[in-house]
Amino acid sequence: MNQNVTSSPELFSDDWARAWMHAINESPYRETGASWNDRLLVRMDDGPSFLLDLSGGVCRSLERIPWVEPDSAGNQESGAARAPFVLAGPRRTWERVLSGELAPLMAVIKKQLRLESGSLVKLSRYAVAARDLLEAAAAVGPGGAHFESSGEAGAEHPAEPHFKAAPPDEAAPTVNTAPHAEAAPSANDKPHSHAGFRSTAAGGLQQDAFPMQLYHKAKRLGVWDPMDLDFGRDREDWAALSSDEQDVLVRLIAMFQGGEEAVTLDLLPLMRVISLEGRTEEAMYLTTFLFEEAKHTEFFRRFLDEVAMRTDDLSAYHTPAYRRLFQAELPAALSALDTDRSAEAQVVASTTYNMVVEGTLAETGYRALYEVLDSRGILPALREGVGLLQRDEGRHIAYGVHLLTRLIRVDASLAGTFHARMESLLPLATTTISELFAAYDPMPFGLSEDDFVTFAMDQFTKRERRILGDKPE
Repeated sequence: MNQNVTSSPELFSDDWARAWMHAINESPYRETGASWNDRLLVRMDDGPSFLLDLSGGVCRSLERIPWVEPDSAGNQESGAARAPFVLAGPRRTWERVLSGELAPLMAVIKKQLRLESGSLVKLSRYAVAARDLLEAAAAVGPGGAHFESSGEAGAEHPAEPHFKAAPPDEAAPTVNTAPHAEAAPSANDKPHSHAGFRSTAAGGLQQDAFPMQLYHKAKRLGVWDPMDLDFGRDREDWAALSSDEQDVLVRLIAMFQGGEEAVTLDLLPLMRVISLEGRTEEAMYLTTFLFEEAKHTEFFRRFLDEVAMRTDDLSAYHTPAYRRLFQAELPAALSALDTDRSAEAQVVASTTYNMVVEGTLAETGYRALYEVLDSRGILPALREGVGLLQRDEGRHIAYGVHLLTRLIRVDASLAGTFHARMESLLPLATTTISELFAAYDPMPFGLSEDDFVTFAMDQFTKRERRILGDKPE
């Protein structure tokens, strides 16, 4: 329950603003915001705004700007002209953000807050810093974790696990270590046995179940052979590309190559959990899942060998954020299922794999390849293979949406786990995109970083609405 503490400043008052500034300068923002050197305007549509002067992890000043009635032309003095970054939205949304209920990047992605000035690319890079900045505001209110809004008591929010993204070059994986209400069963607790079999039980297999529909589609559409593709024309096109154009394509494909190998190696624990739960139809579909990931690994390797002629070590193309995601976060989340089969662990694993790796980052990579290949009419076999591969991945993502929806419908609190994991990993995904663009000046083929980060965010939003049934606010 929230407590009334008379010494606590009223929310959004001048005293509260001064206390917030002090809290920022005593918070983790001192480290996470060390490279953020821009002013930020937190603007409320129906309340006061706050202009923060940020430099090197320090808030040098925090000015409260009272709300004024817009003039007849709709203009309103807000301090926006003095701030390169402006985050705007309703007072109630800001109450949720400043209480820690809603992460700022997620609020922007879901269009609950508006980024009226500044770059979404930069905001996504500093998602952890922005959260620390605004979480400092929560420490100002009663109890240090919740606050009392003026005229309306703030809602009490249950504690949810947070998966903070560590610096991209840190090696240790970030996994959920919060205790579960009940100890999750261990795969080694006792020998596994079958009480019976779905296929011989009354009713047999559920042919109308969504996983079975995916299984039948995989049989029809997923049986393609990377060895059947003719790369003859691709070799001719490749020779006509500039060295920078070749390099950015090798970089993209090296990123796909490592990612496909990673999921091929890491998928088995998820398959094992589903089979131990006796979900026969889902297990049947997942057998095609692993086969397809192996084919994707073969496909990209064949292009590198036969078209790009690159048999050297390509790991230099794997940037710090990429390595963090594919070499630490992904294997840690999936291998955790070997000893923790809980619904929470499954949500973490599927969110990491299906929503971030496949549904956000890989989909953005496909868009980059399509934009290059279609605009120039080049590398037809690569284009054909990517189309076949994306069709496979579409089924994989659809299964992830199904799995997460099923788990969250049983336990609505798992929506918090889903959001926390996305909040942690989306900065890694967008930083991976930014690191790719940072390697070129100018970027070959005229690709735009802002376009691709925005596309990545839109991909997440689209899937999230399907999982949670959210509607735009």
